[in-house]
Amino acid sequence: MATATDTEIVRIGAKLYAEDPGAIDLSAFIPLFHGWIQEHSLDGVPIDVADYAHVPDGPGVLLIGHEADRSLDLGEGRPGVLYQRKRGGEGTLEDRFAAAIEAADTLADDVEGDPAADGVRFGRDEILIRVNDRLSALNDDATLDALRPAIEAALARARPGRAAAIARVTEDPRGPFRARVVLT
Repeated sequence: MATATDTEIVRIGAKLYAEDPGAIDLSAFIPLFHGWIQEHSLDGVPIDVADYAHVPDGPGVLLIGHEADRSLDLGEGRPGVLYQRKRGGEGTLEDRFAAAIEAADTLADDVEGDPAADGVRFGRDEILIRVNDRLSALNDDATLDALRPAIEAALARARPGRAAAIARVTEDPRGPFRARVVLT
C-alpha cells in the first residue's frame, strides 16, 4: 500500500447487486432520486441527479451529494446500488468501511421500499468494496493485505456471524482498489 495513513482513506464505497437485473427500469430511478432530494430524506447534502444510463457498464443513475454519491450503478455489467463516500468519513478505518456497508444496506432498503422501484431487490451476500483514492490505496495485493483486517472487522459488525471470502478485483491494476466480498 502507498504510504497513506488510515485517516487518509475516506473515499470508501460499497455496492450490493440486484437479484434480478432484468427487473430494473433505470428511468424509474430519476424521479425516485429527485423525490428523495425534495423530501429531504437523505443524510448529508444532496446536489442533483444525473442520468448516465446510456453509458455501458457506467454509473447508471447517480444521486450526487456533497459527502457521498448514491447510484443505481451498472458497473461490471451487473446492476446494483452503490454508496460512495467522498468526504467527511469519521472514526477508524474499520468504522468507515462499516459505515459504507451500512449506507449501501440503507440505500438498498430505501429503494426496495419505494413503490417506484417496482419490486427490485438487492442481495446482501456479495459486496463490492471500493476505495477511490489511487494514492492512498493502490490496486495491488499489498493493499488488500493491509486493508483486510479493517474490512473483516467491519463485516463482523455489518454482517455478524457470517464468514467472508475477500478477493481483490484485478480487472485493471491501474484502477481504484476494489475487493469482492462473498458471505457464507
